[in-house]
Amino acid sequence: MTTRVAPDRQDRKLRIAQIVTRMDIGGVPDHVMTLVRGLSKIADVVVIASSIDVEHEKALAAFGVEFVSVPMERSLSPLSDFRSFARLRETLRDGDFDVVHTHMSKAALIGGLAAALSGIPVTVNTAHNIGFLALSNPLAKGLFWLYDRLLFAMTADAVITVSQRVRDGIVGSRIAPTYKVFAIHNGIDAGRFSVESGSRDLVRQAFGIAATQPVVATVARLVWFKGLHDLLDAAGIVSRQVPEVRFLIVGSGPQHDELRAKCLTDGISKNVIFAGERRDIPDILSSADVFALTSVSEGLPISILEAMAAGLPVVATDVGGVSEIVDDGKTGFLVPSRSPSDVADRILRLLASPDDRQTFGAAGKRRVVRAFSPEHMIAQTAHLYDRLLTAKATGREPRYAE
Repeated sequence: MTTRVAPDRQDRKLRIAQIVTRMDIGGVPDHVMTLVRGLSKIADVVVIASSIDVEHEKALAAFGVEFVSVPMERSLSPLSDFRSFARLRETLRDGDFDVVHTHMSKAALIGGLAAALSGIPVTVNTAHNIGFLALSNPLAKGLFWLYDRLLFAMTADAVITVSQRVRDGIVGSRIAPTYKVFAIHNGIDAGRFSVESGSRDLVRQAFGIAATQPVVATVARLVWFKGLHDLLDAAGIVSRQVPEVRFLIVGSGPQHDELRAKCLTDGISKNVIFAGERRDIPDILSSADVFALTSVSEGLPISILEAMAAGLPVVATDVGGVSEIVDDGKTGFLVPSRSPSDVADRILRLLASPDDRQTFGAAGKRRVVRAFSPEHMIAQTAHLYDRLLTAKATGREPRYAE
């Protein structure tokens, strides 16, 4: 991968800045780590974020990737945002970068503007999720549409979506022009999810779950668009028919107390376990029988890819790119969003059929290995960088291959 913007850059590696609002535990930080691990073999990569999980920081050091801390508030904070912008602009101007690649909304806004004003040849944004597509309130929908349209127009030469369906939604809604939006699926290392046989029992013992009790797991940040109220409604239906079932919810977020209170109100506290943030996701998934995700908005959930890599059948809402992962009736079940009764029905079907669980799980694992490798995601991203740099040098827009 070489740049064609200036002749004096031909004799060195490309320099890439990955800017992300935060590098904690979650799908987006995991995506960035996978991308950086691959890109660091062919380019000089720097990761810029407001904070970083200690394990991610150790991994970056092992890859030979520099981490730069730039404070960024998640919510709107004009004074803090201006300071972040000034710091980012200084970092980018001094870094001699060829490509700036942003992730998450705040990094996309201030990082993209800083890149544009620092003379960076190419700026790319990965839109991991587009809230506009899930909103029903006309006013909120209109405001988000306008924000995203202005954001992509001012801060990115190209927008990567992690699913074809989200790309179609962005283009169809005229948030960004066709030529500017590229679908590149998430990729994961499926081998990480082949764990030792004893992990299932150890995890269950840690949570007080008997070997014979059915477990439905989910891994999600506890925020509105993950639809966890619907999952708890489904848990109530399932637990009335299968009283020994346990729902294991892995993740943290602002809805934690609200969701716990709902469990008390609904009388399902004994059936629901809040595990908090965990680093041992492969072991956690090995303890489960079914994986469920009831989001109302998604890009292409890494949590589902991980569950399928672990050999679990999946029950998920048909939003975003979920249907591009889950093959309905073959690797799991797709249901409409905001439909707890449908979620409960499919979970009960799987809990009643060990054969279906095994068949779906094996098919899902094969699908992840075949179609969602990290190598494919990294190669497509690197190729896009190259196309964009070539386009800048020639003055022509790279066209999306339909």
